[in-house]
Amino acid sequence: MTDKPIDWTPDLTLPTSKSTVQHFTANAGGDRLEIDTTPWGEADLTVNGQSFAHLAAAPGAGDAFRTLEAIAEDFEAGKDARRDQAIEDDEVRERLGLRRS
Repeated sequence: MTDKPIDWTPDLTLPTSKSTVQHFTANAGGDRLEIDTTPWGEADLTVNGQSFAHLAAAPGAGDAFRTLEAIAEDFEAGKDARRDQAIEDDEVRERLGLRRS
């Protein structure tokens, strides 16, 4: 059995059938993560209310979920590494409200 760093919780208030959207939430590393999947393989990953990834054509809901789960795990695992990176792009710095020192 693998050790999963993110514990996903399904939304049990939604109806469960083969024709409905499934919604999963998790909290990891101070972020609120959400995955919505459809039976036809379309899925979205949202991080803190912002769209982060979209799949348009996975073979099915399970495949779509596993793909976005891996993306979320990679995102969370890489956050510490990204914290030490300097933002060199002036346009990006401006959008983030950061000033050059």
